[in-house]
Amino acid sequence: MAATLRPPDVARRWSLLARALRGASIPGTERTRIWFDPAYAEFLEDLRRKVPPDATVAVLVPRTPDTYAYLAVYELAPRRVVDAGRSNEAGYVATYRTEVAPKGDPIAQGTLWRR
Repeated sequence: MAATLRPPDVARRWSLLARALRGASIPGTERTRIWFDPAYAEFLEDLRRKVPPDATVAVLVPRTPDTYAYLAVYELAPRRVVDAGRSNEAGYVATYRTEVAPKGDPIAQGTLWRR
């Protein structure tokens, strides 16, 4: 599944590129941390806030690129992150870019369930 950029995201990226080409210093708060899907950073940040550090969380994300899964493990440490196949081991299940389900809690760019 390829990530799609919304028009505001494209405009923001062009603006950042133009500023960088002019030699402007871009503050860290404005940089795109996750280049292939900027919205994914927001999803991971919200998960980090809502899932306790000692929890196991199943993160259901696109299979390609596999960078989604690697970033979840890295960004959510020390939480244990598992994939959909091991979701029965998790106290939390998070889905990226899904509509909020009736029993799930809305999070940035997705849904979170607590078991």
